[in-house]
Amino acid sequence: MSRYEHIRIFQCAYMLTIEIYKTTGNFSREFKYSLGEKLKNSAHEILDAIMRVNSMPDKEKEKCFPEIDFKKENLRVYLRIAADLKLISPGRLGVLNERIEELGRQLGGWSRWTASRPTGQAKMGSER
Repeated sequence: MSRYEHIRIFQCAYMLTIEIYKTTGNFSREFKYSLGEKLKNSAHEILDAIMRVNSMPDKEKEKCFPEIDFKKENLRVYLRIAADLKLISPGRLGVLNERIEELGRQLGGWSRWTASRPTGQAKMGSER
């Protein structure tokens, strides 16, 4: 199984997940088990997808990047709902969106890196 802990995109997604947990811990009971769980599940889906994609051959990875991007945008929408419901402050939303933007930059870099690799070379995890 490929290692993923040292990959920058995994680290970004991991820190985003931690921030989501910190944020949803302050939600009222009404939203903690609905929107709060959606936020946490979305963050976990991104982490899971990164781990899964990292273990794939480079050719197959390229097909999965749009899925991760969709999950990232899904999370952004849920965060916007939380902000509109006044569950999180505009400042907190800004911090979380910055983390999502960093994740997007890492995803774009991973995608470009994978596309530029000749067939048969080592996986990204072994070089970064």
